[in-house]
Amino acid sequence: MGSGKSSLATLLRERGAGIVDADERAAHLLESDGNLVGQLADAFGDDLVDDHGRLDRRKLAHRAFSNDETRQHLDRLLRQPLERLLWETMDQLAPTARIVILDAPLVFEWGIESHFDAVIVVTVDSETALLRLQDRGVSEDEARRRRSAQWPAERQSELADFVVDNNSDLTNLEAQADVVWQALQDRVREGMA
Repeated sequence: MGSGKSSLATLLRERGAGIVDADERAAHLLESDGNLVGQLADAFGDDLVDDHGRLDRRKLAHRAFSNDETRQHLDRLLRQPLERLLWETMDQLAPTARIVILDAPLVFEWGIESHFDAVIVVTVDSETALLRLQDRGVSEDEARRRRSAQWPAERQSELADFVVDNNSDLTNLEAQADVVWQALQDRVREGMA
């Protein structure tokens, strides 16, 4: 979180990749699945849902990331329906995009990395990531809790096929996107992806 993986995904989309944004799909799920919203309200408080049945995702995140137990409970409720939606969306893109990329923060934590032909990890120093999350309206404490829910970048990098360092500027990120895009295309041509 706060590493710039969505920025990289945008650059790869511009180069021709099909992108499935896990955050966007999760938001769609929370808007369309009344049963799930009810389960979340039961677990985290009825005041999360307004009179029109809409879930306050910011309030949910604040409560869910307050400690490991509540975060794990959110994961147990959300993971299965979200994974199903992500796979469906990727399957829908596959006929029209030679390369489909899942933009998601918890690939390793969910143990789904083996379902992909390649895994890209975007790294950034902790301070930069925290500042980026704070720029999105997340408090420093909550940003730290969210980041601690993820594996350390070093561990993810060891397991990744591609590591993109996003500690520089957009020009540098674009250059790295070009390298990754070319490597992914080469893999497709060689039948490795």
